[in-house]
Amino acid sequence: MEEIKFTEETIEDFLQEKIKSGNKPETIAEYRRILQKFQKELLPENVLRENTLQQWKNTMQQEGKLAVRTINRRLAVVNQYLHFMGERNWQVSCMPLGDTEQTVLQRGEYIRLLQAAKQQKKEQLYFIIKSICTLGLHIWELPQMTVDFVKKGSGVFCGNGQERKVVIPRSFQRELVDYCKRSNMEHGAIFRSQRGTNIHRITINAAMKQLCQMADVAPEKVNPRCLLRLYEQTQKQLQDNVSMLLLQYYDKLLEAEEMMTGWETYEDPISVEDKSASGQ
Repeated sequence: MEEIKFTEETIEDFLQEKIKSGNKPETIAEYRRILQKFQKELLPENVLRENTLQQWKNTMQQEGKLAVRTINRRLAVVNQYLHFMGERNWQVSCMPLGDTEQTVLQRGEYIRLLQAAKQQKKEQLYFIIKSICTLGLHIWELPQMTVDFVKKGSGVFCGNGQERKVVIPRSFQRELVDYCKRSNMEHGAIFRSQRGTNIHRITINAAMKQLCQMADVAPEKVNPRCLLRLYEQTQKQLQDNVSMLLLQYYDKLLEAEEMMTGWETYEDPISVEDKSASGQ
């Protein structure tokens, strides 16, 4: 086959097949956006040829405007469409993730995201972002953020065959309690969709991306993974600082004990070492 149709009708046929396969509405909406974007790039043509997707991949890569993960997501969706249309041989490989994809969200950028959410009056999103970065939560743990847990201030979260204790810092707990009162939540999970169901990862990602421009933060840094990485780095930095303080305190304790019980020392061993190194 030299070419295949790529029209609104064939796109809808593909999406209907995905719906039958059990894909969530958020996923279908993302697929539709990507395919319509690709279709717009091809206008006025409404067909795909063997090298069409490869050309789009090259164009996105050369422009350098998109993160590699974003490009790969687009390619993956079109690859699925090609498979649906019976042209698996036209599929292209995704780009390898380089060091630039390990982008770290800085603490100042995180603060700007919270400020942007507050300015846009997106209260639920504000608390989702803060819960991930303050408590180290994964998206699949959000349903365990219940009113009862917030009031107690601590609890055991379960998932992936593991348990871990989560403690809410006092200042954040006060914020969450007030949020529950304002939202008239008396029981159950505090993060729910308008339909009362658990919020899908894609919905959370999309909502976070809407903060990027106002917060002046690169879109590739704004996702649950980067927020969790910032939490982990902050915890490590705090632990390193505490370890250093303990070491300094222990050193002073030993010096005080040496003054009371130690043998008399005529030279500072560090000074002797410095002299040896300098050849004196």
